[in-house]
Amino acid sequence: MLLARLLLLPFAVASTVTLYVSPLPASEGTAVVPSAVPIAHVDYDADQSVGTIASYTPPTGSYSEDQLLRVGLTDPKTGTWRGIVTSAANFADQYHKKFVVHVDEKGEPYHVGFGTSAKGTGKEVEVEIVKRSPGAKPVLNKPIVLNAEGKLEEKEPEKTFLQKYWWVLALFVVLQLVQGGGDDK
Repeated sequence: MLLARLLLLPFAVASTVTLYVSPLPASEGTAVVPSAVPIAHVDYDADQSVGTIASYTPPTGSYSEDQLLRVGLTDPKTGTWRGIVTSAANFADQYHKKFVVHVDEKGEPYHVGFGTSAKGTGKEVEVEIVKRSPGAKPVLNKPIVLNAEGKLEEKEPEKTFLQKYWWVLALFVVLQLVQGGGDDK
């Protein structure tokens, strides 16, 4: 199955998205955010939810491990940034990196996620395409069932042990009294 996807991927690729990285300002007083640098080019097919990394360049620079980096994309229509903030330490060689590209119904990317895990076997960088799905819909116009008196049906509360088996206790007491009365003779 995986081999079939890999063979068909060059023919099925419908879109490409470029992911960017940029450092956050080091202090509050710095208002200028450095320009974003491409970090990865992702080829994807939104219909199949399949994507591949066409190219990946880890962030370069003298970033400390506690430096924060923005990872994401810019909306071509509005120019707004869409993505997440992560630590520069996540781009170290000992971590497996995963980009998650969220696409809408038309296949246009609207958000990017990023995560890491301990490096094991497999690729250093992978991509996941997540297609937006509609949420749960409320049940409207459900008929209300009324009883013969025109009121809502309510479940009877469950009876206690004493309410269910009072007659057994009463029979036991009667038998004790009858049996006890016969011992006096």
